[in-house]
Amino acid sequence: MRSLVLALVLLGFATQDKAARKLEWKLPPGHAAEFVYLDRAGKPVADQKLLIFGTELTPTSNRLAIDTFEQLPLALIFQLPPEAMKSAIGWEHLSYYFNDALDVAGGYDALAGGGLRAVCAKGRYVAKTQKKGDEELVIIEGSLSIVELRRDLVNNQLRVIVTKNELGTLATQAQFNPAKGMIQKAVWQYKIKGQDREAGRVVDKRTETHSMIELKEDLELDAAKIQPAIDLSMTRAIDWLKKQQKGGSWANGKPGPAGDAAYLTSIAVRALVAAGVKPDDPVIAQASKTLRSTPPQENFVLCQQILALSAKNPTKDEADDAKRFAEELLRRKDPRSGGWAGVSGRNDPAGTFLSALALEALAAVPEAKIPDDTLRSGLEFFSGSWVEDEGKGDLELELEKDAATIVLDPKKDKDLVPVNWPALMARQNVNDQRAIRKGSFFTVVAGLRMLFLLPERLKLDERQTKNLELPIHRALANLQLRWTLRAVPPIEGPWSAQRLEYLGLLGPTLAHAKIDKIGGSDWRLEGASLLLREQGDDGSWFPGTDQAVLKTAHALLFLASAKR
Repeated sequence: MRSLVLALVLLGFATQDKAARKLEWKLPPGHAAEFVYLDRAGKPVADQKLLIFGTELTPTSNRLAIDTFEQLPLALIFQLPPEAMKSAIGWEHLSYYFNDALDVAGGYDALAGGGLRAVCAKGRYVAKTQKKGDEELVIIEGSLSIVELRRDLVNNQLRVIVTKNELGTLATQAQFNPAKGMIQKAVWQYKIKGQDREAGRVVDKRTETHSMIELKEDLELDAAKIQPAIDLSMTRAIDWLKKQQKGGSWANGKPGPAGDAAYLTSIAVRALVAAGVKPDDPVIAQASKTLRSTPPQENFVLCQQILALSAKNPTKDEADDAKRFAEELLRRKDPRSGGWAGVSGRNDPAGTFLSALALEALAAVPEAKIPDDTLRSGLEFFSGSWVEDEGKGDLELELEKDAATIVLDPKKDKDLVPVNWPALMARQNVNDQRAIRKGSFFTVVAGLRMLFLLPERLKLDERQTKNLELPIHRALANLQLRWTLRAVPPIEGPWSAQRLEYLGLLGPTLAHAKIDKIGGSDWRLEGASLLLREQGDDGSWFPGTDQAVLKTAHALLFLASAKR
């Protein structure tokens, strides 16, 4: 691999011998490094940029969340020597990817639903201090193999084995500027027999790339400057969504709930109302017939209908239907688990995320005859049935001035073990291994929403809500520990293709809790910065695809919560 001729040729540098020193990133929180992609002639490629946030860089590496094989080189370029160096240093490297969801209870395939193949990158980096004119640079070269991982279940313990099955190779070269604490230019050659997601399926795919990036500028994420851009982006998205309505509904003709007119209409109405469109707007009023259609068999869609009717300041007839729908949803609750399954009438296990959505829908209709015991039972589950996750850390939050939903305690918020919730509410059989399988971060955010919303609906007193502090803080610790706005942890499952749906849930939850920053990340500025760059020229996200309405609605939900 060393014989590969990289596009970034750095010759004629004189070695500069200095005292040993530690290299470190100097991009602070609240800043982002913007890189442009270059073609083989060294000219910027139009509309290809990379944004790296200061909160994504660790002392010698990074916390970039990648969810495709094609992005793997990015995670391997932003690496610094782990030790102090003089003129040169070399070190071995080993890191795992698409491996977070390995689970001793259900196995990888059962949990990830056919997720991406787990791999590791192993090889060696060499860093040399050199001088180019008056500018000192550190040239970091990497030579790595991408190797498949195998999973063996031995005595109920999962063993992850690094196989000899090489799937690809990666050669990297980066110019690191110690004074600026940032890479100035990087290039890589990458060949991989990897995988990709197409139409919800994982398919094998061969990739070969020769890419180069160059630092364009250090951007300070200024709320005052980005706010007008958010407003404009939302206006464009609102206009686009309105134009997609036909006959009072939104639909894409795709089979299943994702293409269901009632679902798409519900999420579009929720997004438009959250973005400030008035309930008496003709587009919202015309959606009423679809929102009030016969309750579908899919409980997920029914929950969305209830939430949409409740969000739009319903008329008396609409409020009556919302009440009727809520009572129908209540009848569909599984008495064994206390949760809701995906399809009414089928003997499927109750999902934790769907059950949280159902409880939110019931809580949104105070006129419905919903026993407090139903909501209390749900709160009991989410306040006590969590599953400890890996890792440990101090919770670092910055709250809005009038925040009352979270009480910070520096002593109690140290060394928190993060928690998630099981993917299924399998209370009926405590020996069911599926019951202890962790959900994705959809489940983490849904659990947090329940710990915020249900106490308000039940009007719990201060003493009762104080008992919820521990699970709230530990769930937030999980968000902080694996923080990313680029993907849905764990990265390899089918949920990874639902990033905008995740942001549409995450943003309103953090806004409701009045959280300004988590782990140093200003989630409003960073999330908006990413979304604004991804918006199409027509104002939509995923323009020209059958996912455009759904993705645009969820992006709008996030941006509405990101407005200050």
